[in-house]
Amino acid sequence: MTHEEPPGHHSNYKPLSYGVFLPPFDEFAEPKRLVALAQLAERAGWDGLYLWDHMLTIPGMAVADSFMMAAAIAQATDRIRLGMMVTPLARRRPWVFARQAATLDRLSEGRLDVGVGLGHDGWKEFSSFSGEVVDPVERASFLDDSLEILRRLWSGEPVEFEGDRIWVNSTAFLPRPVQQPLPVWVACRWPHHRPLVRAARNQGCFPLFDPGGHVLPGLPEPEQVAAVRTKLLDEGGPIDIDIVCRGVTGLAPAHELSSRFAALKEAGMTWWLESFGRGEPPAAEVEAVVAAGPPR
Repeated sequence: MTHEEPPGHHSNYKPLSYGVFLPPFDEFAEPKRLVALAQLAERAGWDGLYLWDHMLTIPGMAVADSFMMAAAIAQATDRIRLGMMVTPLARRRPWVFARQAATLDRLSEGRLDVGVGLGHDGWKEFSSFSGEVVDPVERASFLDDSLEILRRLWSGEPVEFEGDRIWVNSTAFLPRPVQQPLPVWVACRWPHHRPLVRAARNQGCFPLFDPGGHVLPGLPEPEQVAAVRTKLLDEGGPIDIDIVCRGVTGLAPAHELSSRFAALKEAGMTWWLESFGRGEPPAAEVEAVVAAGPPR
C-alpha cells in the first residue's frame, strides 16, 4: 500500500536542523577539547553534536568513549541535542544501554537522540575481542531484539521478553527517560530493505548513500532522500519521521547551498550532519568550520 501525503502539506513539515558529526578520535579524544567544541557549536547556532561510537580505529590513533563524552557535553551545554551515531547494539547489553541512555536523557534534560545500527568489522572491532558477534546476520538479530527490549524498558513497565537471541524478565526500569518516546534513529545503507523496515518502526532513519566504509560524501540528491521517505512511510513509519543525512559542505557560502538544502528539506530531510573524518581535517580546521555556524 502506497502512502499518500495529506493534500496541501509539504513532504516535510519539520524545520531543518543542523548538527556536527565527528569521531571522538585523535585530538578530539581529549575530553576538554571535545567539550569546548560542543560549547562552540552551541554558540555558533548548531542544533546538535553527534559522536561516532567505536572501540577501535586505525592503529595508533586515540579513541575516547562516546557515552562518557556525551555526558560531559550534556553538562557543559544547554540547548544542543546530542547522541551517538551509531551504537552497534550487538556490542552492548540492552539493559545496560537502557540505563545509560535514560540517565543521559535526564542529565541533558531531554536532548538525547539514540543512533543505532549493525556496526562493521572493518577495524576488527568485533573480531578482536572474545564474545563479540562477528557475523552481520547474527548482529541484525541482536539489534532487532535489543530495540524491542529498549522500547519496553524505557516504558517504565515490567518487561517479559523472549527474542531470537536474548531474553528479559525484569521489574520496571525507573526513572524513565524525559522524552517519551526517546528518539531512536536507525542507520540504513540505501537501498537495503530490512534496515528501512527497522527504521520505520522507530523515530528516525540515518541513510547512508555512499558505497561503503567511512567515505565522507557530499550532499545527497533530493531524489534519494524522497525515495527513502516514501519507503519509510510505505512500511508504516510516522509522518514526522526524522531523516538524518550526513556529508561535507566545508566553508562553502550559505547562499550557494540554500537551494540545495531547500530541495532536500522538501524531499524529507529533517537533519543535516556536517561530517568530519578520523583525524582529517585537523582539529583546528574542524573548529573553524564549526565556528562559522551551520549553512542556514
